[in-house]
Amino acid sequence: MAITYRMLDPRSHTARGRDKSIAFKPGTPVMVTADDGRSKDGPRPVAYLLRNTAGGGPNAYLPGAREILLYGDDQCREVLATVTTEHGTGFGFGGPRFVYRVLDPDGTLIGRISLRRGRIFRIGRSHWTMDQAGTPPVRGSAGRLMWWALWWTVLLPLNIALVVAAFTGIAQDPVTTPRRIVWRDSAGRAVMSFRGLAGDYRVMQDHWDPRMVASLVAIHQTYVSIAISDSTDWYHR
Repeated sequence: MAITYRMLDPRSHTARGRDKSIAFKPGTPVMVTADDGRSKDGPRPVAYLLRNTAGGGPNAYLPGAREILLYGDDQCREVLATVTTEHGTGFGFGGPRFVYRVLDPDGTLIGRISLRRGRIFRIGRSHWTMDQAGTPPVRGSAGRLMWWALWWTVLLPLNIALVVAAFTGIAQDPVTTPRRIVWRDSAGRAVMSFRGLAGDYRVMQDHWDPRMVASLVAIHQTYVSIAISDSTDWYHR
């Protein structure tokens, strides 16, 4: 049974989808929901997210750092988990790499989420690893190689033309890089996926801690925003 996770603005209950971004309101916690498709009440809240402006260690100020609090209610009274940056490197042969640690309220490790950014001007395949405590890690890469080949040969020149056209006032939105991710285990089985156009996360195995998935959604959404701005990037607003 697959469970679908989404990020919502609790005030509007409008989901990100079809390459359109939510207009997040400052000071409002962002909600992650889960839907197994069987409940008559529809999606249920899993966590409410806020940036942790008071926490963080020595890595908290790196460009890719993420410090996030997950709450159990929209009043932000019950802490479910904390996300902090465990390790970060701004440069490297394989591209920038960050490791995010997810802890429960007692400080016990729930798991780690790792990101390796693309190498070429950060325009390339990002590699994500989910490592929940007590279970083997799963890995996924952004976009299929076929779509990346199409993007570099056809869509990148188109985007350059759109940037030039922006000065004339007739430009349209640029075509984003391939974003679909399928996380697979060591046997090659798909266990989780992010669908770029739909903007949702499908979990195909039931052993995943919802707090771990919500943390992945929280971090990943800061990297896949279509138009980064104060209103569409929930973390940096």
